[in-house]
Amino acid sequence: MTEALRATVGHRALVIYERPDGRYDRHYAHWGAANLELRHEITPETPFAGKRGARTEKRWTPAIDPAPRDTALSFDDAVTFDHRAFEAFYVVSLTWLVAAYLPLWFGATVDADVHAGVLVAVESERDAARVRRWFRATRTVVRDMVRRGVFDVENARDYLASRVAEWAGSRREVISVR
Repeated sequence: MTEALRATVGHRALVIYERPDGRYDRHYAHWGAANLELRHEITPETPFAGKRGARTEKRWTPAIDPAPRDTALSFDDAVTFDHRAFEAFYVVSLTWLVAAYLPLWFGATVDADVHAGVLVAVESERDAARVRRWFRATRTVVRDMVRRGVFDVENARDYLASRVAEWAGSRREVISVR
């Protein structure tokens, strides 16, 4: 996606909040992936992040839609979504620890399963840029292998999953989505 197009569609993110019953509520943030800022803005005092208007304005505008898109999801269901449509994914624990992840879509073809992919933990926007570069290069090679008949779509997905896990090693968390 070009930067101009990305600017018009927003930097969409999903945020899941852990509930006391161990399930999750999933929320949407239209600009939530921009610089991964939500990672530092979600707190007990500002659970939906956001900012106040001008000094004279008392109105608060949340960065995350306070109305959940989905409620009472299992973790597996909460991390299953269209990986092509979102640039960031956040998990908020009961103790307000916020973890940021990049959704990496394994689509070896344009019509591949939109849920096939992983979530890779990132620490900063700079870290995320490194992960994106590495993954795009790796997926490009895999897509070429599919076009040449070396891999079918299922083998390509399995190969990408193993490459991401191997690349991440013990340095970062990888959440598989299947």
